[in-house]
Amino acid sequence: MAGVRQFDEDHVLEAVMQAFWAKGYAETTMAELAAVAGVQRGSLYHAYGDKETLLLKALDRYGTLYGTATREALADPDPRKALERFFESHLARMAALSNPAGCLMCQTAMECGGRDPVPSKVVRKQFQRTEAALQDTLDRAAAAGLLAEGADTRALARFFLGVSRGMAVMHRAYGDLRAARDMAKTALTLLKRPAAE
Repeated sequence: MAGVRQFDEDHVLEAVMQAFWAKGYAETTMAELAAVAGVQRGSLYHAYGDKETLLLKALDRYGTLYGTATREALADPDPRKALERFFESHLARMAALSNPAGCLMCQTAMECGGRDPVPSKVVRKQFQRTEAALQDTLDRAAAAGLLAEGADTRALARFFLGVSRGMAVMHRAYGDLRAARDMAKTALTLLKRPAAE
């Protein structure tokens, strides 16, 4: 039937996401995307139009798979556990051997930021959603007496977001999780320990 895609779209978008994540946007060609997806290059053009559209699809998939997981972690009723789970979700993604090192969102921000507004806007929106979830969690932490008196939860949310992005960069640079774990552990020292501890 005309117009019906003759491939498994879920498989194709997973392969495309992994390819962009591993090599970056500029270094990944449509021919490579077609090869890893196991489809003809013409089929990709027909279905998606161009490489940027495929990048946007990959970013959307990545945001659904991993952005949702981090925001769900932050929804834990215990704000200390929520922040611990936030970092654990990042570490789990990085530890998965099937995933390339680093973070697709972070890589796209560094590669496209200031030069290509469309993917940059998608990344910024994802970061802002996570920042808002972090601030909500930190507001709860402040109400529970886990933060210093008068702590600026918006600034802290940006700090925690920056730590999580820096963890991805360090993972990409070093190839192991030691630096990322140290960063997460240090960030969590901003939370006060209950007097009983």
